[in-house]
Amino acid sequence: MATVNQEAAEIMDRNYMTPDWCWELLYDPFAKTGDAFLTVSPGSVLGFVSNAEAIHQITSHREAFPKPLASYRILEIFGRNIITTEGIEWKEHRKISSPSFTEKNNALVFAESCIQAQGMLRKWLGPDGKGNVTLKEVPTDTMRITLHIISRIGFGVRLLWPGEKPRNKEQESAYSSNDAPEGHTMSFERSLSTLLETLVWVLFLPKWLLKLMPFHSAREALESFENWGQYMNELFAQKAQDAMDGKESEGMDIMGSLVKSSYGPSSAQGSIKTSPSRVEKGQAKKVALSDSEILGNAFVMIVAGHETTANSIHFSLVELANSPRSQRQVQAEVQKIFADEPPESWDYDANINTLLGGTLGATLNEQLRLMPPVVNIPKSVGQGHDQTIVIDGKKIILPVGAHINLNTVGLHRNPRYWPTEPSKITTQDNDLDDFKPERWLIKRVAKDDSATESSEDDDFGGFTGKTTSEGLFRPVRGSYIPFSDGARSCLGRRLAQVKIMGVLAVIFQRCSVELAVDEWATDDEVSKMSVEEKRALYSKAQRKSRETIRGATTLITLKLHPGFIPVRLVKKGEERFVNIVD
Repeated sequence: MATVNQEAAEIMDRNYMTPDWCWELLYDPFAKTGDAFLTVSPGSVLGFVSNAEAIHQITSHREAFPKPLASYRILEIFGRNIITTEGIEWKEHRKISSPSFTEKNNALVFAESCIQAQGMLRKWLGPDGKGNVTLKEVPTDTMRITLHIISRIGFGVRLLWPGEKPRNKEQESAYSSNDAPEGHTMSFERSLSTLLETLVWVLFLPKWLLKLMPFHSAREALESFENWGQYMNELFAQKAQDAMDGKESEGMDIMGSLVKSSYGPSSAQGSIKTSPSRVEKGQAKKVALSDSEILGNAFVMIVAGHETTANSIHFSLVELANSPRSQRQVQAEVQKIFADEPPESWDYDANINTLLGGTLGATLNEQLRLMPPVVNIPKSVGQGHDQTIVIDGKKIILPVGAHINLNTVGLHRNPRYWPTEPSKITTQDNDLDDFKPERWLIKRVAKDDSATESSEDDDFGGFTGKTTSEGLFRPVRGSYIPFSDGARSCLGRRLAQVKIMGVLAVIFQRCSVELAVDEWATDDEVSKMSVEEKRALYSKAQRKSRETIRGATTLITLKLHPGFIPVRLVKKGEERFVNIVD
């Protein structure tokens, strides 16, 4: 690995002590030092890697480069789970969790995403159904829609949008109500949404301290944690009883599937009153999760799939508003596939690969290239001794115990791996900082796309297809890792892609998304402008939007806060800008 030279050191000195230095600097440190470097201090050795060859070696050898589990212990607030375990224990969690992530269930996710997207559209278009009002809470609403989808697929509970009325007995359940049922101080939806919003309080502070904190958000975090814990236990008991009675859950129900693996007729466990130890489970023919592990896995699947998917939907909408030409291409493709067919009748099997392999799939890939869910994917050097990797034919020794960060934002801008040309937006000599979905429409398969020799030959279940569609540009293996890579890649990546495809397709079948220009002109003033004046006005909004995106911050995931980039949703044919701006 390279040592940090003087020029790179000066860049890093300006930013390195800031929490978001990787997002602020992007590929710059690697351009100065090389695609991998180490920072060394008396207490630790940290590596940062944006080299596809090295990343493929690291992710292909899970046991040599495990996750630094100490950093993940905070996610065990309900129990050990697939994220916080390694080795044999992790394999057990993975194999028990993966049966939920099938194409049959992905079809149900797609259908639910389309249903929930229509609810969000009704909210955005308003009571008169006309829309064309400035929306400042888009991130809040994208968080809400993913919460609704996850509630349905994770627990079998369908949640309603404001103004929606329950249409059947299922939607009239206590869990679907906006009122807190007996024994709770928060509704099901409010307790979960509040817990996810205030999760940092719960993860980092003990419960006794939260009770003493003078801050409203801290007390609300504790209240939501306690309420959600009650809901989890109630759902668990109900699903365990159903499993022992041999009842089949309708639709996708991740928690129900986990419970069934332990309490179903063929499980190793026979009563909800006991929870087997790891030793007892090891003696059974079929491995079973303990009660706390079931709850732990159910919760982390919510955490993993909630904010990440919500942010991708939000950023995709903003980037398409910034890039009207790309938005028009997306709309044309959605129109070609679905015409005016109502979303509730869309055929998943017939259409999902067309969506993922076309302009909409390219849009998602490009959004995830520019703004992946996490800036760094942490790994460590394990197995009790140094490990060796090869970069450009040179052997590199990584010291045991070192923490290695797979730097996604640098990697995804490394010009070695991407089709590029001079930027049309900035003065840079490449356009890798620009949102350009068409770069994925260049059908070229990388020579080393196939996995090389790997120590990971086991089948760990879940979707085993490629991260990107066969019909799109295929990056070199290890150069595109929004869902990580290797055996420990995201179990729900296909599910996330399907959710996002459904939501975006519903929106762009009927509507356009434009940046709001209220800061510079009133609606009346815009209506009197010439085409050239409108283009000049919209360019101001584009410039500010792109600057604002660069101000994103990362706590758990990379995100913007509500209100930062206001937009307008307008019905197709009523646009003010996106039909005249490129």
